[in-house]
Amino acid sequence: MKTLVRRFVWAGPLALVVSVALTPAAPASAAVVPVTLTARYALVRIAPGVKMRAWSFNGKVPGPVVRVREGDTVQVTLRNRMFDRHHHGLPHSVDFHAARIAPSVAFADVLPGRQKTFSFVAEHPGVYMYHCGTSPVLEHVGMGMYGAIIVDPAVPRPPAQEVTLVQSEFYGPVRRGRLRSSLHAMQRGQPTLMAFNGFAQLYVRRPIKVPVGEPVRIYLVDAGPSVDSDFHVIGNIFDSVEPDGNPFNTLHGVSTQLVPSGGGAVFELTFPEPGVYPFVTHALRYADAGAIGRFVAE
Repeated sequence: MKTLVRRFVWAGPLALVVSVALTPAAPASAAVVPVTLTARYALVRIAPGVKMRAWSFNGKVPGPVVRVREGDTVQVTLRNRMFDRHHHGLPHSVDFHAARIAPSVAFADVLPGRQKTFSFVAEHPGVYMYHCGTSPVLEHVGMGMYGAIIVDPAVPRPPAQEVTLVQSEFYGPVRRGRLRSSLHAMQRGQPTLMAFNGFAQLYVRRPIKVPVGEPVRIYLVDAGPSVDSDFHVIGNIFDSVEPDGNPFNTLHGVSTQLVPSGGGAVFELTFPEPGVYPFVTHALRYADAGAIGRFVAE
């Protein structure tokens, strides 16, 4: 039997609602999946009328969603292009939480103008964070250097509409439409804005449409750098929750699930009737700061 899988790398916030059609099949042969991440500055919008000069992977915050299958070899090339015309800049690195590998080797710093390549086998299915691991890590993540990797199980999941959400925080004062990012503000731990997929209240302004009575699968990563996600869909209960997205860790009948900063989870649910179903982190101070959206079931 053939298997149809849509694998994707994210090109922007609205590209994270993905339909995946699958037919039963034996596990596919392992593949080598090349992933190129370029560290560079980017001016990004993070709220209505608010921009920030981010440190980014591939010019986006979050960085691209990487999708592979259990058993695949992920071949990562990191290019550091974050420097000025005099080549003054900072070292950067990339830490994949899906990897079992010596970080002192694979996750070592890459100097401005240089690049490096390393590989790891995606041994465990799930959804995981990746991020810059260069010191101070708090600042590099707080400036926008993070993303998600989905490792599909060798035996494919059942068909569902799929949504990927990356929760994160932004720190610093907003002046004249620009967030002035601040390590000191990050250290105080009081975010100015919270976001799903890099933009505060993005899915309040542009709700995600979902079908009534059919399965919906949410891949959630909490990129932090410091605030947990207490993920909840108002008016619904999750049919299943997989901490870290591993099918061996399945919970059932959960209304609100803690996803720690740096962690992930896969949520499956159905929407029983037409209507608007807000989703939030139920730590409501952070929902008020922007970690809120809406599903519209129709």
